Amino acid sequence: MLFPRKLSSLTTLSDSRATCAAIRSLIAYADGLEDSRIDVAAIEDAIVLSGVASSDRARERALWIAGEYAGGRIINNIALRADQEPSGQSEIGV
Repeated sequence: MLFPRKLSSLTTLSDSRATCAAIRSLIAYADGLEDSRIDVAAIEDAIVLSGVASSDRARERALWIAGEYAGGRIINNIALRADQEPSGQSEIGV
């Protein structure tokens, strides 16, 4: 998947809202994420992904999409569904 390059910093409120909306949309329509419910928020200079993923692979795909689009720091607060393995919080710096 190719994404247009985004500005490297989330300097304004409108930039961060637009970035979150774009990532939210990309995740909503991505193959393999149909059964996942993932939200996107901008906190300071980071993008925070939270919600529930259907599998570890789905969680990694959502993190990859956010990292490819926004670059910078991506914080993973995505839990796996109860019938999957336990999850933890992690941070990815790009």
